[in-house]
Amino acid sequence: MARLLGLSLSPLLAASVAVERPPPVPSAWKVSGPAELTEELELTFALRQQNLDKLDEAFWRVSTPSSAEYGQHWSNEAVHTLTAPRPEHTAAVQSFLRRFGAEASPATPNGDFLVTTVTVEVAQKMLNASYVRLAHGSGQTLLRAPEGYELPPEVAAAVDFVAPTVHVPGIRRPPSQDAKPDPELFDTNSPKNLRSLYNVGDAEGKAPTNRMAVTAFLEQGYSEHSLEAFWKLMCGGITCGKGPPKLVGDYVAGHAGVESMLDIETITGVAGNVEAEFWGFAGRSKDNPKNEPFLKWLTTLSSTGDKDVPKVFSTSYGEDEGSWSYAAAQRLNVEFQKAGVRGISLLYASGDEGANCEGDVFVPEGPGSSPYVTAVGGTAPGKTWPKPGSEAEKAIGLSSGGFSSYWPMPDYQKDAVAAYLKNEGLPPKSRGYNVSGRAYPDISAQATRFLVIAGLPVPGVSGTSCASPTAAGVIALLNDLRLQKNASTLGFLNPLIYSHLSAFNDITEGSSSSDCGEGWPAKAGWDAVTGAGTPDYQRLAKVVQSLPSGAPSAATLVI
Repeated sequence: MARLLGLSLSPLLAASVAVERPPPVPSAWKVSGPAELTEELELTFALRQQNLDKLDEAFWRVSTPSSAEYGQHWSNEAVHTLTAPRPEHTAAVQSFLRRFGAEASPATPNGDFLVTTVTVEVAQKMLNASYVRLAHGSGQTLLRAPEGYELPPEVAAAVDFVAPTVHVPGIRRPPSQDAKPDPELFDTNSPKNLRSLYNVGDAEGKAPTNRMAVTAFLEQGYSEHSLEAFWKLMCGGITCGKGPPKLVGDYVAGHAGVESMLDIETITGVAGNVEAEFWGFAGRSKDNPKNEPFLKWLTTLSSTGDKDVPKVFSTSYGEDEGSWSYAAAQRLNVEFQKAGVRGISLLYASGDEGANCEGDVFVPEGPGSSPYVTAVGGTAPGKTWPKPGSEAEKAIGLSSGGFSSYWPMPDYQKDAVAAYLKNEGLPPKSRGYNVSGRAYPDISAQATRFLVIAGLPVPGVSGTSCASPTAAGVIALLNDLRLQKNASTLGFLNPLIYSHLSAFNDITEGSSSSDCGEGWPAKAGWDAVTGAGTPDYQRLAKVVQSLPSGAPSAATLVI
């Protein structure tokens, strides 16, 4: 059905069909008016891929410690060859675009994402959609088609989704700052104390090929001056980082965002002498809201070769799971699997909304709710902090966790979660959570009382944005141990985590908060606020050094 008045629809578009079911627009965004017809949009067409059943099989084989193929990660070329879209699908999309005078270029080596830049006027005709400008209270704006879009049947059959269209990010609140931080606690979770707490000792990077990265979105920029100031202030007597990070993407240079600087300062503070990278994708600005930054990150990751790609990524980006349509979220899962089969670990902050109650029901948060990434919850200092051990930490109320509404519970966590669900004192089932869904977080780390330098010192910072880069730094050091022996990196972490729960500090005190009145309590074993617990480097080092060596980037392609 045509939504646009005054536009002459061709017979081709008159028979168009919907591609995605539009998710609800988060309440924080308001329509401020129609989009200007002359504004430009960078449209990404996500083409359907082949052999996803074979990708899934390979993903689990290389990620499961008990598998004979554990660690035998695939090369990027092999992944692209396996999953490349059908030539007729590519031809259908290209032919369709040419009818509107548009040309698309591949955003990835195998062309599974095609990108074209068109005006809003052309996009509306092309997609049979109506673009509007949405405004957020933070001052950010973006162009979206929240009522949905349509494509001719032969084109709709060739794509998973088109963006930016219906996805409107539910912007996660930034890391919070204590109203009156205690000056004596400014360095509570300094690099030295984090290394002590997680039993890192004097471990530092030695493998020259080891790389780790943080990602940044939403105009969060990078400042080398701020990072160097942090190292000088907080890293006396220890090595932080390994020189200035490599910068990737359309980051905002010189603009030190608290979120982004927290990430890069924390990961380099935990993992000394490991090469770090800052992957920044502003994606939109107040005067140029033209693309989908999360997809820019995914296509850049897919386009980065095996020798250059970091094998650990920490991401503090997140939103309600349902802000992506189910079709688009399925495609994101495939991209996560493609990273995992290459030996890349993806860690996501679980969120800072506690049990995230909206109305009377719990709402899961993504992308940490995906079964193909590692979600990191949060803890706070406990009785024996900063000495390592379970009593050194307790659950922090802001730590998000729960159960996915989209994805079924994966086998790797079924036993651990079943044990948790037998406990008394859990939130009532009336909160609407799906006990058969993917449970998160998977692990946790400190999430309060961090000092960040973002132009000026910002003390008392809290949030799982602190926890994810902390955990990622520990994983980078574990990768280093394996790379020193020419073994593979750890890749997708969750099967390893749930098969070695004793290598983590079990957090049994505290609970998550909730606007509904009750959150998830910490219990012995896995729980929905701290996951399996916090990492103990020395215990984990013994585990990862006992695993099969694998064969980095040595896939045997069988189609």
